[in-house]
Amino acid sequence: MARKTPFETYLGQQKERGWAKTLVRVIPRIHEVDRNATQIWFAFWPLKLSIALAQSKDPDRTVKDLQLDGRVQLEDQINTSVGFFFGARYWNSVKKGILDYAESTLEPEGTSLENHILELSRSLATKLKTDPGFLIGISTVALMILRQVGSVSLSKSVNESSLITNPRAAREQLKLLKSKRKLKKTLWWRSKKYRVTFDEGEPTAYYEASEGQDLSMASSSDRRNFQNLDHRCVAGPVPAQCRSGACGYCWIGILAGRENLSEITEFEKDRLAYFGYASREQKLESHPPVRLACQSKCHGKISIVVPPWNGVLQTRAIVAAGNSRG
Repeated sequence: MARKTPFETYLGQQKERGWAKTLVRVIPRIHEVDRNATQIWFAFWPLKLSIALAQSKDPDRTVKDLQLDGRVQLEDQINTSVGFFFGARYWNSVKKGILDYAESTLEPEGTSLENHILELSRSLATKLKTDPGFLIGISTVALMILRQVGSVSLSKSVNESSLITNPRAAREQLKLLKSKRKLKKTLWWRSKKYRVTFDEGEPTAYYEASEGQDLSMASSSDRRNFQNLDHRCVAGPVPAQCRSGACGYCWIGILAGRENLSEITEFEKDRLAYFGYASREQKLESHPPVRLACQSKCHGKISIVVPPWNGVLQTRAIVAAGNSRG
């Protein structure tokens, strides 16, 4: 077993609620281009899922108990998990910076998790000659990845992803990305079809939704074969089974255009809480960054991210899975 640095031990002592509070405090400091992306990532890769899998004596039974389907191991998707961030352009430098920081920080208890994130981001921004706001979200994510997979796995992922070190090139990329995400609401009588982008890195990765049509049903109109990439995608790029909110397969992150969807209903809030994608106690916005596609009606252009797994992670399910392992 690899030696843990004092900083890794410190990260391991931070509870899920502490991470959540830290995230709330750092979100306003993240550049707007990655604010939604950061919240989506933490919804897609919750600490409770990592702990449930890591502590399991029978992983197959845990997968069954939690009704998990899809690719649930973050360790196998370290680099691809951040592909929808603007900050992913600096990903290799962020990973190296995190590993160096973990080795050099001998008394991490002396400051808060929030201050560690901000200090690390400022240091990286100086080195990369860029705005710290671009690095706060991706650095917060990198720390959580270190917490979940450990330094050995994080180190192995270095140099497997792209990196932009030229500040001018990064600025040009930002202009392009911001133009993609300026998804202003269009009056329905001017346009009865709206583009739903599901991978901003691919020019053809979009489908069309009619005015008032839910995103799941609209996805089924895309006849391309997506099952070769994800067995859950039986009809279109958004996984689906029931299209009534019962299965939880169609949960998605909204990168841009949140206000172009119908407001979240109490039913959808309850279903998101049931699946563990959001807490019942959490005061969700009228247009939160994580939705059920089958419950979200389209009224304008949208950019979404599809998570690689689904399941039932409510607290009772986690506890029951733990009890069944003895």
